[in-house]
Amino acid sequence: MKITVPLNPDQYSVALSILHGIADVAESQNIKHWRAQYGSRLMLKDGLQSLAQITTGISKIQYRYWQWELWPDHIRRPEHTPAWEDFQSLFHTLAADHDPVYSLDHAMDMGKVSYLEIARDFVGVDKQDFLPWTAHTKKGDIWQKGSEKGAIYVGSKDSPRQFVIYDKRLQLIAKGQHCPHQSLVRVEARLRNTGILARDLDQIEDPFQALHIASLSKARALSKEKQWQSFIKNASNNGASMAFYELSKHYRKIYRERLTECAAKWWN
Repeated sequence: MKITVPLNPDQYSVALSILHGIADVAESQNIKHWRAQYGSRLMLKDGLQSLAQITTGISKIQYRYWQWELWPDHIRRPEHTPAWEDFQSLFHTLAADHDPVYSLDHAMDMGKVSYLEIARDFVGVDKQDFLPWTAHTKKGDIWQKGSEKGAIYVGSKDSPRQFVIYDKRLQLIAKGQHCPHQSLVRVEARLRNTGILARDLDQIEDPFQALHIASLSKARALSKEKQWQSFIKNASNNGASMAFYELSKHYRKIYRERLTECAAKWWN
């Protein structure tokens, strides 16, 4: 989750000094700092887990900002509490005498949610037997390395709403973490530039209502029609967004109705 607060020129100068000051005095290996021509960034990690990141910068249109990026699921875990509390204490010590605009409390009250990830996890799902799609998304992709397929993207990284479906179990194992499930699929909604204040976060509509997930085996068995089978193969290899884009308006409507009939029982 990213929460952004606008700054005036004076506040921006102070923001740079706060981040530089924390980086200069921090003795923890958990804190990393980067300086750039148009901003500065401070990252807090505990081991391999990201907990928080603070960024201040200036855009091409001279928009100055202070941004908190948080990983709430990581912060709430007891094993990460000491690192988070130590960081908060250090930040408070160095920023206490400055404008409250830099505080997390101010961001949570007056800042806008510029990026948000909402996830749903499903246990026991056959990761080879689903086909995610939406009614109007024109872009999408499937991560692929050689013959190995990975995350499925519905929507582009620049769109206001993007869905990502991936094997969470493999991700955990790659990070050296234990996963008690033989199958764990994560469906993730990534929302950008929501325009919603952080304090009104509970008013965000459920983004998953726009996402459909069909059973690939059901879709293949629905009809032996050559064009339908070609569409399913294209959707499986390149994503449903690309497959729909290559259809005429007439067939898009028909195939959406067919995929709706093939909805996966575990979804919604």
